[in-house]
Amino acid sequence: MENSTELRTVVHSVLLNQIQFGVYHCKDKLPTIEETGAWLCVSVDTARAAYLELKEEGYITLSKNVGATVKVDYSAQDTEQFIQTFFASRKTAISDLADSMKALLSNAQWHSLKKASPKLLTAMKESFRKNCTVAPYAMLEHLNQKYNTLGNSILMRLVWQMFMFLHDPFFSIEKNVQYFEHSADYLPRLLSPCRKNDWPALRTAVNTSIERLASALSRFYEDQITMAPPENEIMFSWSSYKKSHQLCYTFAMELLIAINRGVYPVDSLLPSQKALADQYGISLSTVRRAFTLLDSVGAIKSAKYVGTQVLPLDKGIENSDFTNPVLRRRLLDMAESLQLLALSGKDVALLTLSALNPDAVGKLCQDLKEHRQQLRGETLSYFVVSLIAQVAPYSTIRTVYTELLRQFFWAYALRGMKGSQEYINTIYMPYTDVLIASLEKKDFSRFADHLEALMIYDLRSVVSTLIRLGIPGAESILIPEESSR
Repeated sequence: MENSTELRTVVHSVLLNQIQFGVYHCKDKLPTIEETGAWLCVSVDTARAAYLELKEEGYITLSKNVGATVKVDYSAQDTEQFIQTFFASRKTAISDLADSMKALLSNAQWHSLKKASPKLLTAMKESFRKNCTVAPYAMLEHLNQKYNTLGNSILMRLVWQMFMFLHDPFFSIEKNVQYFEHSADYLPRLLSPCRKNDWPALRTAVNTSIERLASALSRFYEDQITMAPPENEIMFSWSSYKKSHQLCYTFAMELLIAINRGVYPVDSLLPSQKALADQYGISLSTVRRAFTLLDSVGAIKSAKYVGTQVLPLDKGIENSDFTNPVLRRRLLDMAESLQLLALSGKDVALLTLSALNPDAVGKLCQDLKEHRQQLRGETLSYFVVSLIAQVAPYSTIRTVYTELLRQFFWAYALRGMKGSQEYINTIYMPYTDVLIASLEKKDFSRFADHLEALMIYDLRSVVSTLIRLGIPGAESILIPEESSR
């Protein structure tokens, strides 16, 4: 259950790439630990840990008076070898990530910039100007500003991870600017439509900027990377949790999914905490924290001398503890994940369905029909998006959507708030029928439109519920409008 996106490891890799790619040469001073922490949006302690690791490995010297100084002396041939090795070992993942970004992020960026205040637009202009004078990863501030108004910390963590995996190493190579002719006109083309409220022009500018990056990466690989990829390439990974090493959340989610799938039936007893710790290879304290969280969700109840019992689904709302701060944060995670799915669902669905053969489309249609017969309308959005995620043409989309979909299960605590099953079905069955009919007619645009409408409806309902429960941050989550693209 290790997570390869642990912050210190990522920061260490970024700094090492800067040194090996020639951004910093022998005897050059690195930014201060405080500057690196601020630029990379991590704590000073995380940045310091990365610097200390670089020192222990012999890449830098570190002193109170001088700061961090590059110790290794690489030749031009060394630098070229580092670049070749790095990008060859990530070729598939970087290309896949670049090709996925438009479907995943363009609509989110458009909605965020559309809501940007004049003050934020001015700040974006200033930060873009500063990017010309500091290390490449200072561009992260500019990316963060693009998505600022959405109020979505999970999205910001995704953008952060994408930047560290793709943007920073690519822009650390100074000559790669050659792939962006007329790059000076980039920001005016993005900000001018915002100031003029010209939203179609903004849509074009956002899409163009993302497409230019994908094109630049493709040309970079064709022109410069001659090394063949290794047999086992490095893949893109991402965790939606801020502190990815906190395994109790991941473990609690795994148990919750198992309960929903009937692995642990209602009224049955879970294995002992020690047995679960041994089974999953985690500490007993991690299992205890996970049990506490699942108890607050209303999924389980522990009794002394009896064990831990699985509670009925329809009793979740009665047994949930909405004062629990950890549960409140997880419910906000769920809403933020739902927002990102609502913003990207239309583009991802259209991209995916257009790439499928007729048999695969028919299979999706049949799966939807079988789901309809179960009369569980409240699970429709999860079910449809999970079907799309399984067959999406890009690994990055599958990775991101799988992670976002896991957050749906925190809604366990909200079951029972929408009314009777009959009432719930009257809301969702019309969506189901239109989605099925669209697949039968191969009308993928109509399918994508109605999936977007479904996701926005669910997001609006969830955010309204969280606001009613007094969960801080819910009021800041932007509800997107249905697009007319």
